[in-house]
Amino acid sequence: MNSPEKQTRRPRRSYLDARKRLLEILNSPDFNSGDQIPAERELSEMLGISRMTVRKLLAELIDEDVLERRGNQGTWLVDTAIERPLQPALGISKILELNGAVPSSQLIFFHISPASARIARLLQIAEGDDLVMIKRLRLADGHPFCIETSYLPRARVADLSAEMLEKEGSLYRLLAERYAIHDVYDEGTLRAAAMSEEDYLLLQAKPESPALVYRGVIYDSQRQPIEYLVSVNHPQRVAFRINGGLNAVDVTAP
Repeated sequence: MNSPEKQTRRPRRSYLDARKRLLEILNSPDFNSGDQIPAERELSEMLGISRMTVRKLLAELIDEDVLERRGNQGTWLVDTAIERPLQPALGISKILELNGAVPSSQLIFFHISPASARIARLLQIAEGDDLVMIKRLRLADGHPFCIETSYLPRARVADLSAEMLEKEGSLYRLLAERYAIHDVYDEGTLRAAAMSEEDYLLLQAKPESPALVYRGVIYDSQRQPIEYLVSVNHPQRVAFRINGGLNAVDVTAP
């Protein structure tokens, strides 16, 4: 006969397994942010669990801002708040204005440090040359949605300071107006990755959440690298859009 301890553990394991399977379904290619999910009865059949358990799972995911109920219309995946083009050089402030959101940021650090061999190679400078390192938490309407870390050759922005950046708000506006660096463009990669403890605390995300991480080099109009950028994006609040002629594709975390 099973002990009382085993009897109390088994339902919890079953519940966690059902939650995992439900999240796998919702994160599959069949669904995108803002989509309506199947009704409770259908989910019950898909997962092989009772409708009461389905209802409890949905309520839990609603509390976690993964799902939302829309009156009598059913349950939906929360729509992504910020849609970003795959053009980081456009600038966060401009992107948020296009999304109808109010931009703000929190400066996490601003300091000068020597360039590592890898960063020096990407920025076409000598190893050990001075870098300006800037890390900021970016917010839309007061909600954190990405963490951006910028590495710039000190020689290109000799007098740039934390005070100047906080006053202006937009790094690319400063580059254009103060340093005559115009028409910037980028080359980079976008990958899903696990967040560090600092990342998910800053972004107010769940520890096991994946993030979309952009890493790229920003160039000026003379094809000289002016920035190496790492952008860690909230899994529920950001989607990347690829514009290709008449078609556009959303790229979101799995």
